[in-house]
Amino acid sequence: MAGEIRVTPVRVAAVGVGMWGKALADAAAKGTGLSVVACTSRSAESRAAFAKAHGCRDLPGYEAVLADPEVEGVLITTPHSVHAEQVVAAARAGKHVFVDKPFTLTTADARRATDACRRAGVVLAVGHQRRKQAASRALKRLLNEGALGRVAQIEGNFSAAAGFVMVKPGAWRAVPAETPAGAMTNLGIHHVDTYQYLLGPIARVTAFSRRVALTGVETDDVTSILFEFAAGGLGYLGTSWVHANRTAVITLHGTDAQAWHEADGERLFLARRGQPERTEVPLAPADPVVEELAEFARCVRDKARPEVGGEEGTANIAVLEAIVESVATGRAVAVAKA
Repeated sequence: MAGEIRVTPVRVAAVGVGMWGKALADAAAKGTGLSVVACTSRSAESRAAFAKAHGCRDLPGYEAVLADPEVEGVLITTPHSVHAEQVVAAARAGKHVFVDKPFTLTTADARRATDACRRAGVVLAVGHQRRKQAASRALKRLLNEGALGRVAQIEGNFSAAAGFVMVKPGAWRAVPAETPAGAMTNLGIHHVDTYQYLLGPIARVTAFSRRVALTGVETDDVTSILFEFAAGGLGYLGTSWVHANRTAVITLHGTDAQAWHEADGERLFLARRGQPERTEVPLAPADPVVEELAEFARCVRDKARPEVGGEEGTANIAVLEAIVESVATGRAVAVAKA
């Protein structure tokens, strides 16, 4: 088309080629402005299979990725405990960073990784795509318009049916140090981000975490948390590895209306005061993963800041850290300033 401006795709390497690494690579190919040109992982066989499937180069290790002049950025989907060091190393090498949640496992590491990217002048994006779901966006608009009145409570559950497959002996997710508070680290952290996106900072938590169904592993499989928000409302989050079916729901109870965020963010229902029957809110289709990757690419080319960067990722980790402390001590714990 005459006059069309073509932007050169941002060349990235997939660091980690497991389930979510593959999902990001598939999404990146959907017009995001990213081009996956290389990959690496601990398994040579997995690297080779990924490289063949996605038409990219197979690199033997992370050091090779960071030394590769063709690679402009990295998509990190590795075990949680190595995120911080990998982000810092990427920043030092001048590579832009997209890192999957959780950003890190401690606020100290989150601040360190954020500072490294800031000093290096590289883009840092954290994978919290669920705030970009159609229901999340519509619900945020309703809140901004005051349609719910004063929000008294938020309730949610984000759980998986795959614990017996993914959290088994020998799997990295079965290591308690990688998954403090069980599914909270892998799944619940997404709802924490959405809660804070919708209602602002979480100020204090009380949490319980147990292993009730998994065998042969030490990690917890069910976690329940109560929240106090800085704005005054209260909340609850349940997260588990062992639900019979995948569960991804959020409910807000306001003084003027209640809202139900369901079907993995694809449906939203509203019941206004005096009208107890729920009505469905029309939503435009959205692909949150494609959107967050496209945003990352735009930020790299435009030297802009993504919606969920290091500061937002750190704020979520501060809540996670408070949850882990509450589980260990049995007490309510104030969330540290991110």
